[in-house]
Amino acid sequence: MTLAIKRALDATAAAIALVVLSPVLVLIALAIKLESPRLPLFFNDVVMGRGAGRFRMLKFRTMVPHPIDYDHRPEIALDSPLVTRVGAVLRRFKLDELPQFVNVFRGDMSLVGPRPMDPVRYSRATEFQRQRLLMRPGLTGWAQVNGNINWSWDARMEMDVWYIANWSLRLDLRILLMTIPVLLMSERPRDVGACRITDANFRVDRPGSALARPQ
Repeated sequence: MTLAIKRALDATAAAIALVVLSPVLVLIALAIKLESPRLPLFFNDVVMGRGAGRFRMLKFRTMVPHPIDYDHRPEIALDSPLVTRVGAVLRRFKLDELPQFVNVFRGDMSLVGPRPMDPVRYSRATEFQRQRLLMRPGLTGWAQVNGNINWSWDARMEMDVWYIANWSLRLDLRILLMTIPVLLMSERPRDVGACRITDANFRVDRPGSALARPQ
């Protein structure tokens, strides 16, 4: 029942966000098209969602077209020659992610949850890591508000599994509030202490069923 409440809150919040942010979305679209009128407006990435289902995650295009290195998926710096001038601003403040409110409204994603995983990484993930797909991927998540790319991929997976095991509406609210300073001051690593699971044999029965709640 609580997960149903989460879904209802997601759909309601996404609908409101799309209406309120519609002028911002239009301005971003115009800026992208003015800078590179012949290039696509969106980057539609195929990712893995809840239960390993695939969907197209909407995102404003921030880079020039280039081959994607799915084998290593390196982090792209803002000053990379691949990033456009408009794209650098969008990426700095996560504005390129705003179209994902459509994914949230559709039910592909949630406001809070582990970030989506691409099919290549999913194919190479362990059973422990795949537990992060027990819930819908989110616009923001526990790993994102605690440093995100400042941590290794494995560490982020451990944080995601911890989130699944400890999930509650209260924890979602905490993450949403923690997202605000991250957007304003960028991602910085935090000492998460015991708020990650390093036991590769750990199994989650169902979301929110395993460990003690955060203090």
